Amino acid sequence: MTVSLTPEEVVKYLDDRNLISYFVVSSAVFFLYDWVLMLPVELDVVWSAKSQPLNVLYIIQRYMPFVDTIGILFAVSFAKPIEPNTCRILYTTSGWMYITGIALTEVVLTIRTWALWRNDTRLTIGLMILFLGCWAPNFYVMHLYLDSQTYIPSPLPQVGCVILGGKSILFLCWVILMVYEAGILILMLIPGLAFWLPHILHSGNWSALTTVVYRDGIAYYLVLFVLSAANVVTVLLLPHDLENLFTPYQRVMQTILTSRAILHMRSQSRKSPTLPVFVT
Repeated sequence: MTVSLTPEEVVKYLDDRNLISYFVVSSAVFFLYDWVLMLPVELDVVWSAKSQPLNVLYIIQRYMPFVDTIGILFAVSFAKPIEPNTCRILYTTSGWMYITGIALTEVVLTIRTWALWRNDTRLTIGLMILFLGCWAPNFYVMHLYLDSQTYIPSPLPQVGCVILGGKSILFLCWVILMVYEAGILILMLIPGLAFWLPHILHSGNWSALTTVVYRDGIAYYLVLFVLSAANVVTVLLLPHDLENLFTPYQRVMQTILTSRAILHMRSQSRKSPTLPVFVT
């Protein structure tokens, strides 16, 4: 079946795609700025450190946006024209890399939360159940969403890909992410309060590393939670053309905040070598 757009729909689609392109470019620039800014610290505390699983996870989640945000989305936003089958491949690849990259950032932050509980065995099992319970459905929703998208040939030479949409279920990915982030935030707050209250009552201060761990962890999760909520509102209230408006920022902020959390902890731990091993 051949699907075509009216002139009015073409004009609106162009306006919406231009707006999304601005968000893609600005998020990519923001990511590159942070990467350049933090590169000296990264070289010092990650690349120069001995190989270990957390380092590998850090490097993968840190550098994936160079492909899924700067590479693929730039191609989709600015390459013209693009065949519908090529558009499907590019968008599907980008979608799977997005959700995988975000999942990896959550793995890193979850490991940090697990360490705050001193590697509690019960929490180990609980976190595995929570992760699988949230991310297995999330990947399935992404599969249904990407598989349902309809692509048509571009009606104009200045338009690369034209997507007519599919199942309106993308908001579920962000809702599930909000649930997971809320759960991890609560798990961070519990040992945080248990540590802070005695120190506030008896000494009025706490170690610099502990301040960094909880300050970054709590603040970063609040930011990510708000971004996820913004994506839910966008998907539910805006037209299909704009449902991914804030997705590039969610993607790069997941990586930026996760990377900064690890780099700040590593840097502070070098100043206090007797502090907990989970930051090394």
